[in-house]
Amino acid sequence: MKDVPFIRFAPNFITLLSLCSGISSLKFAYQGNWKIAVLMILLAGFFDFFDGWLARKLKKSSQFGAELDSLSDFISFGVSPAVLVYLWSIKEFDRVGWVFCLFYIICAALRLARFNIENLTSPSNTFFGIPSPAAAGIVLIPLFFNFIFPELYNKNFIFISILLLSYSGLMMISRVPTMSLKSLKLSKSNSSYFIILIAIFIIFLISFFWQTIFFVSLAYLVFSLISLFRFFIFIGRKNTK
Repeated sequence: MKDVPFIRFAPNFITLLSLCSGISSLKFAYQGNWKIAVLMILLAGFFDFFDGWLARKLKKSSQFGAELDSLSDFISFGVSPAVLVYLWSIKEFDRVGWVFCLFYIICAALRLARFNIENLTSPSNTFFGIPSPAAAGIVLIPLFFNFIFPELYNKNFIFISILLLSYSGLMMISRVPTMSLKSLKLSKSNSSYFIILIAIFIIFLISFFWQTIFFVSLAYLVFSLISLFRFFIFIGRKNTK
């Protein structure tokens, strides 16, 4: 039997780390350790980025890896953020709050199932709707804000959380085109500027962690709203012709 190099399983191993992080977030959420629970989801996002990147670099992509990645994404960016937000704030609405929680989770499952099918039949550099890790980041915006300004927590956070759960869920299953990071290309002349930009981002991440995460999530929320606005304008123009 031919020996299989360990590096072949490295992407799947990283995916399992992402899955473990997402499941661990649920544990800390039930214990009321909100910051640790959020950090686990962020850590899952970090692993989720690098498993795909490593698989492409090693050219070790497989259907098994894709399915495992989808399962990990569903737990880490579908179930965990929704349950975390539910326990943190909207559980005060009891069954009504749970309905919004389930809505987001179902949308995450539908988005991942559709993404897998479309990626097999017609791979594209364009996302339709927002990816589940970005949706999780949007859903967690109220928690980021609360970590920065804990004294400002009030009942309005419940309604904001419900609004973001609904918006993120709908955007995941929508046909609104958004750009994929895979389509971004840099010329060699601009690569040094990009490296400097990444270095500055890491410095801010180390010095002002929650503020930086909050700004990035908020920026993506604005970006998704702009994409949605442009989509409706396009549809309007198309219908008037």
